[in-house]
Amino acid sequence: MKVLVSDLDGTLLHVPVNWSEVKEALSKALKSEVSSIFEALRGARSRDEGLYKELSKLVEEYEVRSMKELKELRGSRELLKRLRDCGVKVAVVTLQSERSLKEALEVSGLAPYVDVYVTRDEELDRARQIKIALQRLGAEIGRDAIVFMGDRLSDLDAGRRLGIPTIIIGSTVPDPLRAISVIAEVLGLPLGKGLISEGSLCPS
Repeated sequence: MKVLVSDLDGTLLHVPVNWSEVKEALSKALKSEVSSIFEALRGARSRDEGLYKELSKLVEEYEVRSMKELKELRGSRELLKRLRDCGVKVAVVTLQSERSLKEALEVSGLAPYVDVYVTRDEELDRARQIKIALQRLGAEIGRDAIVFMGDRLSDLDAGRRLGIPTIIIGSTVPDPLRAISVIAEVLGLPLGKGLISEGSLCPS
């Protein structure tokens, strides 16, 4: 099996949430200053599941509100379409909620190319999200060809912890379009002609 596991925001799409406003809203709800949104969520989940759900719902409202300004990063749909043509399975892992993720995939047109997903509603740790996604696909690290694509140092760390080749958008490559050749090499896909500009990874 060949698998791409990808983050969503900053990797495939730009979801323009006003995170400063989210921090202010969380700070007000918690009556203490919040410097990291997802550390606040992790802390709430470890203490009180009800509080976590309340805070996650608050964040979700800002996420959903931003969908009308959603932007696809250059080459995202082309990348996923070509991988689908080659029989590659695609999993999305995200710290957004399930509702936010589903809306983002529908608005962007990426939904048909995603086989499984894991959101913060299930797990907040990125490495564990990846493991859950692979389990759902029936894929196994060390046996199957797997590549992870993210946009943060924490994504790089998660990939390294799991021993999975990791591509960082904005560092390894500038955008998903330029990730195509790297992913093809890691997964052992035939490059074909016109890999970047036209044609298919797996021409018939």
